[in-house]
Amino acid sequence: MALQINNNKHFFWIDWMKTIGITLIVFGHFASPHNVYAYVFSVPLFFLISGFLSKREENHTVFWKKIWHNLIVPMLIICTINYLYVCARHYISPNYLLYPDNPAVFIAKLLLGVHKSVDTLWFVYTLVILKIILQYLPKPWQHCVLFAVCLATAYCINEYQLSLLGKPLYYTPCAITSVFVSYPFYMIGYWLRDFRETFNKYHTQSVSAYIILIACALIVFYCGHNHSVVKLYICGYGDSIILFLLGGMAGSACVYIISKFLVRVKYAKVQKFGSVVSQGTILILGFHMPLVRFLRRFEITSDIQAAAFSILIVLLFVPIIMLCKKYAPVIMGKYRAK
Repeated sequence: MALQINNNKHFFWIDWMKTIGITLIVFGHFASPHNVYAYVFSVPLFFLISGFLSKREENHTVFWKKIWHNLIVPMLIICTINYLYVCARHYISPNYLLYPDNPAVFIAKLLLGVHKSVDTLWFVYTLVILKIILQYLPKPWQHCVLFAVCLATAYCINEYQLSLLGKPLYYTPCAITSVFVSYPFYMIGYWLRDFRETFNKYHTQSVSAYIILIACALIVFYCGHNHSVVKLYICGYGDSIILFLLGGMAGSACVYIISKFLVRVKYAKVQKFGSVVSQGTILILGFHMPLVRFLRRFEITSDIQAAAFSILIVLLFVPIIMLCKKYAPVIMGKYRAK
């Protein structure tokens, strides 16, 4: 999830795509009246970006060091902090809505990627698997085959209500099975790397940018209106795998166009905001839920309220990200913090 790719050229519109993406994820967790439209593409967008920023390392040792420092260590630290927080809250108030497992069960579930332990960081767990697959499957045809296999498996899981360990996947959400619905977007993003200079040079002053934005927004609306919430964390894609892929790509295109608009803003503090949030998305992803639960106490009856609270949460994380970058970079990823 580093912000640079092979040619070491920083793409600022990627910063904004990640900033918009994490805000949409926070928005989705408020369960506002129309959050189904955000779910159409918010998480697929992040897997697409992750694929776009990924590359195979020639040295496997370098690969594992980056995986360890960038993803695994931050995930373990954040999940442990969240677990201790839940334990403390439950000790203070036994009626707290979340009940902690005993430490041994927590560790076992964390290692297996079970949602109760990894929580919102199921994304990071799944991403680790995707990066390993990319690293050790060097042939393009292998990924084409796996792309089809993942879609077929996801279809079977959703349409035939397959179970894991005797329980429906809905009741045992696991980051491992989420690979089947995440891999297609991850690989689409990776394949789009070949056109990175085209994306970077595209000018949004053209009429085509507005046409693409409106057309893709209409596709997102259609997809959100015609199938259920996309829940990648339980290997769910809604009611239609076609609308799942179409909506995810259309929504990502919308965010890309909007991000290119934002890059044109000639105000240093605005650009710094996008850069800081982009570097700290893993912190927002891992720690935003307590704030969401607190703000849910206020009756949220509109998408405007949910959007305002979502932006507020992201803004509150800006100083936290800056402090962690300076004093605790390990929680953000050793390489990412540089």
